[in-house]
Amino acid sequence: MTRFHSATLAETGFASPDTAGRHPAPVSMRRLANLVTAGAVALSLLLASALPVRAGGRDDLAKALIAAIVIGALLNSTSKGNAAPPPAPQPQPQPVQRPRLPAVCAIDLNNQGRVFSENCLSREGFSYRLPAHCASEARIYGRPDRIYGAACLRSAGFRVSGR
Repeated sequence: MTRFHSATLAETGFASPDTAGRHPAPVSMRRLANLVTAGAVALSLLLASALPVRAGGRDDLAKALIAAIVIGALLNSTSKGNAAPPPAPQPQPQPVQRPRLPAVCAIDLNNQGRVFSENCLSREGFSYRLPAHCASEARIYGRPDRIYGAACLRSAGFRVSGR
């Protein structure tokens, strides 16, 4: 056996070079039914050939009838497995939920347009991370605060009420 090394412990294991990367195929119910039917056919043919041959036509007729029934069952089981399963339904896309900024925190400034105060947004329970490139330092009512421009927030994917 050859030991293959990996970067993570979960991927480390032993594998022989001829079976590396291959896994045995799982046995489905259809395949199992086909195997059982094929086994029954092989067993019936083996038993039929092991019986001593007698003179008379009745045994030959019975053997031919049993062989026809077994072959019919075999053909019936293999023909049912060829039907394609119905296609799985495709998942429907969900609309993207963009966070809406509370309108109560909007401040209209003459030189910058509409801005939103970070202190007000946190008081209102707005817990989304705001983009740092939209922030500006300001003093509101004498207290230091960070304000965010409405146009920049809108382009970053936030829903801004009003203009």
